[in-house]
Amino acid sequence: MRVSPHVHSLLLNFEIELLSGARIPRFVPAYVIEAERLTVVDTAVKSSAPIIFDYIESLGRKPEEIEYVINTHGHFDHVGGNGIFAERARPRFFAHPKDKAIIECLEHQERIRPVGKMREQNTSGDVTVTGLLHEGDTLDLGGDVQVNVFHTPGHSPGSVSLFIPGDGTLFCGDVLPEPGAIPIYEDVGQTLDSLMTLRRVSGVTVLLSQLSDQVWSGDDVRTHIDDGEAYVRRVDRVIRQIIDRLGQHAPVSEVCRMVLRELGLSEAASALPIYQTTVMAHLSIDPLEE
Repeated sequence: MRVSPHVHSLLLNFEIELLSGARIPRFVPAYVIEAERLTVVDTAVKSSAPIIFDYIESLGRKPEEIEYVINTHGHFDHVGGNGIFAERARPRFFAHPKDKAIIECLEHQERIRPVGKMREQNTSGDVTVTGLLHEGDTLDLGGDVQVNVFHTPGHSPGSVSLFIPGDGTLFCGDVLPEPGAIPIYEDVGQTLDSLMTLRRVSGVTVLLSQLSDQVWSGDDVRTHIDDGEAYVRRVDRVIRQIIDRLGQHAPVSEVCRMVLRELGLSEAASALPIYQTTVMAHLSIDPLEE
């Protein structure tokens, strides 16, 4: 659906199959920027590519016209369609240098950040990142469409957020934790700093967070960022309370399971290393100040 003058949002469903065979339903939005240089922000998973192509055709454009693919970060569910896009459209791929390696070698990503059978089932191949995005960069998509780049790590070292001033549209990838969802980030302090960066972007009227199935607009933009920060602090309190009950030497696996229970989430996710990394990130720092 169109969410601002140049931006379209597609909500795409998929599953993470764990090595045990259990399946966890997930979703990820991908975005089409309808500009002179047709641009896709994140290619989601392999099965999403035909859906994105069909949507582009519904706009009267051709998938072969895609000039740029911007990856907000390098995780499987955001780059899974890259290989198919490379074959059909041969776009230029953009990402932050700190996530470049895990985009260009998905096998390497799987070694350092395993997520069940994601690489095997949900990705379509490696691509070469030829456009490096840094804090303060501006990407010209032609006409009056400019994309400003903010480095917003925490979910991954190379996460970026994007802002189209003319549309008032802010893309924040996965850096904004979603209240009520599985908390997934690698660095607590960086996550909180990145949320402050998002607050400082002026002129935002539409917020696109890829951990949310909603589009946030107006006053809800600031509220949702605040709610994301509050959720990080709630997760921290829950972890501290569990450690107080179980003791400092409690098995991390048990802490992970109990955190999910306290948050009202499925304990099946306790087997996900990406979630375990979040809990470990909290355990490696002092309690957060309220």
